[in-house]
Amino acid sequence: MKAGIYHGLHDVSVEELPKPELIPGSIVIKNVRAGICGTDLHAYGLEYEGVCIYPGNQFGHEMVGVVDEVADGVTDFKKGDFVFVNPCTFKDPTPERGTLANCDMAGAFSQYVRVDRPRENYNVFKLDPGLSPNVAALIEPVSVALNGIEIAHPKPGDKVLIYGGGIIGLCALACLGCLGFDDVVVTARNDFRCGKVTEMGGVLCDTRKQSIPEFVIDHWGSLTGNSSEKTWNADLVIDCGGWKGCIEEMMKYAKAGSAISEVSLGISEEKITASQLACKAIRIYGSFAYTPEVNSRAIAMITENPERFAPIVTAVYGLSQLPEAFEAASNSHKNVKVLIDHTK
Repeated sequence: MKAGIYHGLHDVSVEELPKPELIPGSIVIKNVRAGICGTDLHAYGLEYEGVCIYPGNQFGHEMVGVVDEVADGVTDFKKGDFVFVNPCTFKDPTPERGTLANCDMAGAFSQYVRVDRPRENYNVFKLDPGLSPNVAALIEPVSVALNGIEIAHPKPGDKVLIYGGGIIGLCALACLGCLGFDDVVVTARNDFRCGKVTEMGGVLCDTRKQSIPEFVIDHWGSLTGNSSEKTWNADLVIDCGGWKGCIEEMMKYAKAGSAISEVSLGISEEKITASQLACKAIRIYGSFAYTPEVNSRAIAMITENPERFAPIVTAVYGLSQLPEAFEAASNSHKNVKVLIDHTK
């Protein structure tokens, strides 16, 4: 089979590897679409410590495909089923590879992957065969975004602010729209991403023109906090950006009793005081990936509202064009989500 291999900064290739061998109790899936994730781009362009993609390995973790082979005794799946593979649960962690490494090097950029103990609605999910593969390929990042929303328990009418109009930020915007939130502020800082926020129904905060606190206070007004500080009037802030200083900014302006959902994998150290936590009575949630239950809800949301998610996909390349696809995906002025079409 052809497989995408990560070699290091700005170095990915497509190579020949043996197709995964069917073993007892397993299924082999032929990938149809794979998405280039922000994690993949960090390994490609930045190589920071939060990414578990090691040189010389298959990689990619956003994948949908069709069941190609089914071992004797496996009854939940049949050849030809259109499926989503949960990259966090399709393999068991080992002493060498934890959940994050299994996920980051799942093999979405390879033609085939094997699931050793497939369980329906746990690590493999059947999809509506009529669902567009391009939209289906968004299930993984939509699950990330939906988990970040659900973990904070927003209430109808809450004012939601999203830091970052990239892949996960736009997925969160689409999810919130499906859930009935129609006044969502999303930050962005180039013309292309700003256009996507507006196209998808978000309230654009263009950070080139105005600071986030200034915009949010202009849009929703200000309040006086428990320490007589000026706060914004956002009920939930979802951090999908992760840039240096954003957590300190969120804490400085957070209103009493509000929530922050941390979805990004930023690694800069941020200063938070005990006084801030106590006086603001703020809830901070760390949102790691998703659960199978979140996957199921994300699939239902995408299946029922494909038009809300379709604008996130901005380019599609064949597997043989993997290096070109990574270069395209690295350009935030022209792309959001770039897919690999394994059928080309």
